Amino acid sequence: MKDARAYIIIALFSFVPYLLVSWAYMALADGGSEQFWAAFGVLIAVRLFFSVIETIGSVISWRLYGKKLMVNKFLGLLRANNFPKREYQHDDFLGYLARIEDGPYGDSVKTSAKEIYFLLSTFESMGILLGMRMHAASEAALETYSPKAEAPIWGAPHA
Repeated sequence: MKDARAYIIIALFSFVPYLLVSWAYMALADGGSEQFWAAFGVLIAVRLFFSVIETIGSVISWRLYGKKLMVNKFLGLLRANNFPKREYQHDDFLGYLARIEDGPYGDSVKTSAKEIYFLLSTFESMGILLGMRMHAASEAALETYSPKAEAPIWGAPHA
């Protein structure tokens, strides 16, 4: 979890220039507190506008290009490290990695599974949106690498 004090400090430093610009506008306009707060409000509204635009751009970029790129990167990791196929249909990517770490696989595969788990944890710590995106990409890569339809159902008798 991120430290709230860090967010407060960042917010204070990002608002200092807005306060200075608002004060300069008030001084140049020979106005009072109304001009200061109007200028400050406009600056905050512009910041919010551009934040929304950047967020929309990020979402569109992820949908058009980013997800496919990350799926291919995760798929490349699975193939390069010779990961085993999915053990059961119900396994999600994290369960799949846990089975590898606990299973009868070589040390290099187990180490790679731990590294991928750490990578996903790192993305989660960067923010919920990024974490969700990386988990979705890893799930899609696993589905391509080892489709659920080809894995046995847990508890079903073996043929």
